[in-house]
Amino acid sequence: MLDALPVAAYLCDDVGAIVHCNRRAAEMWGRSPVVTDDSPSAWPPRPVRDTGHHHLGLLDTPVGDFMRTGQPVRDREIVLERSDGGRAIVLANVEPITDQDGAVLGAVGCFQDITERKRADHQQRTLLNELNHRVKNTLATVQSFADHTIRKCGLPKEAQDDFEGRLVALSRAHDQLTRGRWEPIDLATIVGSAVDPSCGGDPARLTIAGDTIRLGAQASLTLSLVFHELAANAVKYGALSASAGRVSVSWSVVERAGVPVVHLVWQEHGGPPVVPPTRAGFGSRLVRNGLARQLRGSAELDYAVSGLRCTMDIPLSSTPG
Repeated sequence: MLDALPVAAYLCDDVGAIVHCNRRAAEMWGRSPVVTDDSPSAWPPRPVRDTGHHHLGLLDTPVGDFMRTGQPVRDREIVLERSDGGRAIVLANVEPITDQDGAVLGAVGCFQDITERKRADHQQRTLLNELNHRVKNTLATVQSFADHTIRKCGLPKEAQDDFEGRLVALSRAHDQLTRGRWEPIDLATIVGSAVDPSCGGDPARLTIAGDTIRLGAQASLTLSLVFHELAANAVKYGALSASAGRVSVSWSVVERAGVPVVHLVWQEHGGPPVVPPTRAGFGSRLVRNGLARQLRGSAELDYAVSGLRCTMDIPLSSTPG
């Protein structure tokens, strides 16, 4: 019956000796199963106490742990040493077999070969690290080109600083995605990473509150740049230009015309009186147009005297995660 299982499986008695195993387990151990009749090739073997070939050398394995503690072992990743000298990475489980009174009669164990999966994971991590390295080199090259071009054109240092700040924000967002293997990222992490560098090392100047929402790569990159622009503007003209100034960012999921959207609010407090700009700068255009183009969202900037307020709506369907 154990041979019908898609994983390697075995039975142990109450002292941890293997009394029966299926063909997959025997193959994983790198040997033929022990049998007791005159035909060494007979299968399946009758359940008999193991002659020592499989006795828990297993004392330092999940089965050994179970025999010492009596507790089940679940999804333990171990390196299986095969008798032929080979190795395999397996995911092991051990569950007790008890009688009606709860006394342990033995255990049933199974393990699944995940060697190829681990090898593929390692290769993926290597490729992502290489991608991240190449992206950083590319951004550094672009920064060098921009530095020389801006100085040659005689543009002010402020223009160079703005451009470099945007490249750094983009690089930081790529680092986040790479560390997370390009899996969805928590919105609070995106906001904190983009805004914290502008808070002068004082975490109290930024308040973050909202539902747990994880966003995909495109949404993460876009919002990282949007919040960088809002923070940079706050440092130059808004709340973060004053010692007592602070910023709060909050969000929730709401419905707009029957469509669920992430509603975000950027609110500045304690800064100098806000003076509306006479023309739309790059930052405000990126906030509005970036959300619209990349995420099919919208943004509104309210230049209230007490502090800039930016509200954003982003459809959840455009933020897979």
